[in-house]
Amino acid sequence: MKIGDQQAASSKPWTLKIFGAILLAAGCSLLAPSWAAEQPSATPEPPAQAQAQAQSPAPAPPRKTTIKADADPGAESPQIEAVDIPTADILDPYTYAVNFRFYNQGGIASRLVIGPLKRVNLGVTFDGQGIIGGQDPHMVRPSIYFKLRAFDGTDALPALALGYDNQGYLYQNSTRDFLEKEKGLYVVGSHEIFIPDFDLHAGANINEFDNTKVYGFFGAIYKVVPSFALLAEYDNIRNGVNNRVNLGGRYWITSYFNVDVAARNVGRGESRGGERIVRLNYTGHFPF
Repeated sequence: MKIGDQQAASSKPWTLKIFGAILLAAGCSLLAPSWAAEQPSATPEPPAQAQAQAQSPAPAPPRKTTIKADADPGAESPQIEAVDIPTADILDPYTYAVNFRFYNQGGIASRLVIGPLKRVNLGVTFDGQGIIGGQDPHMVRPSIYFKLRAFDGTDALPALALGYDNQGYLYQNSTRDFLEKEKGLYVVGSHEIFIPDFDLHAGANINEFDNTKVYGFFGAIYKVVPSFALLAEYDNIRNGVNNRVNLGGRYWITSYFNVDVAARNVGRGESRGGERIVRLNYTGHFPF
């Protein structure tokens, strides 16, 4: 065989190998996109639950504690009095309380109390007789209200308050005086006893400074449920014939608005001061 024929025969296998390698590379380049679509990504996909959490909106921020007042209607309304007797509770600073007391023979007594300082409450009462009904309406002299919380109390000792209130009850035109005297100057203590939400209030008062007769009073407020409380008191304690038993209930419609329904001078007729009253109480905050 000639040398040229040997070189042509030996180079043929290498030409076939090179041609095959070129075809293989071309096929791989054509199939590479489909392989990439089928192969899983290097980063593992999150499970379905994690994807759902990622797509769900962010959780809402926690509700403010002020919303709790709506769930507990009686939480924000201080009980500064039972039926007639005062308690050691006072309004917080920069708050006010307004109440309208509907009593015998169409009378309405409206009172405004404000908390200008941390331990001090000031107020004024306007009393009108015959406002509701067919009688001749007329106003009774206004009265002033003052209360100072002297001691906040402890687990063993009651809270103490000093005050003055010259609002009497059932004004008599014939005598130009109230049938039931005002509290005047008083001291009162309040403390929770026996069971939760059962508050006892007791104190003494002087309504005439000329003869300095001291009268006593005590009562209780029992909040049966957050929105309802029972009221009971024994007032004007000095002479047995003039002592008064008052019973009632207090219902909170909202945390700042409640309604009192009470019977005063229980067991006695109208001539001796027996009556049924309704009182609307609202507490609010000044906008500053």
